[in-house]
Amino acid sequence: MLSKDELYHQNIQPLKQNFGKHKLVLNTYVVVYTIFGYFLGLYLILLNQAEKNLLGMILITHTSIWSALLTHEFIHETIFEKRSMNRLFGSLMTLISGACYVSFKLLKQQHIKHHCNKVGYDGFSITSWVLSLPASIRAVLITLEFFYIPVLSFISRWRTLLVPLLRPDYKYMRLRIVIVFLIRVTFFSILYLINPWSILYVFLAHIAMLNILRVYDCYHHTFDIIPLGSPVPRLTNDYEQENTFSSLINRKYYWTNWIFLNYGYHNAHHYKPNVPWHELPNLDKAMYPSSEVHCILFPDLIIYYHRNRINRIYKGLGSPTVKEGKLQINKFWGIIMNISFIVYDV
Repeated sequence: MLSKDELYHQNIQPLKQNFGKHKLVLNTYVVVYTIFGYFLGLYLILLNQAEKNLLGMILITHTSIWSALLTHEFIHETIFEKRSMNRLFGSLMTLISGACYVSFKLLKQQHIKHHCNKVGYDGFSITSWVLSLPASIRAVLITLEFFYIPVLSFISRWRTLLVPLLRPDYKYMRLRIVIVFLIRVTFFSILYLINPWSILYVFLAHIAMLNILRVYDCYHHTFDIIPLGSPVPRLTNDYEQENTFSSLINRKYYWTNWIFLNYGYHNAHHYKPNVPWHELPNLDKAMYPSSEVHCILFPDLIIYYHRNRINRIYKGLGSPTVKEGKLQINKFWGIIMNISFIVYDV
């Protein structure tokens, strides 16, 4: 019986032969598309033509998603050989995704700790906070979430901007937050002056980005969620795999997952975080050659994300089970928002 490492080395070679020589082309394409596609989207929403506005909104949505996922790749230094280039382009990607209020360095430190310590970081307990609210306010928030307005994600983001302004232990973040806020207000004001409707398109694109990232990050882990800096027990690699799941559009037709840069191959990514995005399908196949018990495939992903969109606010993560060799997620509520490479925990 081959070990996962032996299976990896046996099965990864064909993929490296197929994609290794095209690595530069693939990475150049995704980076160039993300940058220029975003600015093309901005141009299109400034026109007075509804169909071009719609296309622009779709472009902004997709390139914003890719910018967040590329931030993740740059954090793990899988795109460029030089660390400085990964840092430079990682910082650029945060400008598109809106994660730029904190430095790329801080986002990287937080995300790497997620891998090393095998926990999720979130000092703001959404469940406890929502339950502490007056019933009328809670009803408004839950109604918005019911209709896929990710208000709790907005609140979590606003909190990361306000807490450093109020707490002295985060004062080193204040100047950057204020400067970035003023620059972004100026930028969106210019868009508004050119075409007032453009602000609506940007807002809708951002909502779509958050919802899609929520779906794809919702079921990746059953790790404990703790505040950044909290002590954690020493956990094994087996624990990491047992509490990690992959969210895939289709495992057989692996190319369908390229629309989200293979981010859903989360078991493979956690097994070898330095493996580039385009090699993850083969690594996943090497690790689990005849089993999909670690996978949550697209139909279940959408059905249970939709069905439990309120349960996960009140009940926390929940727990998956395996029945007759199949993964059951009917009581796996998932997480609301814990994307450690675009939101910094304070």
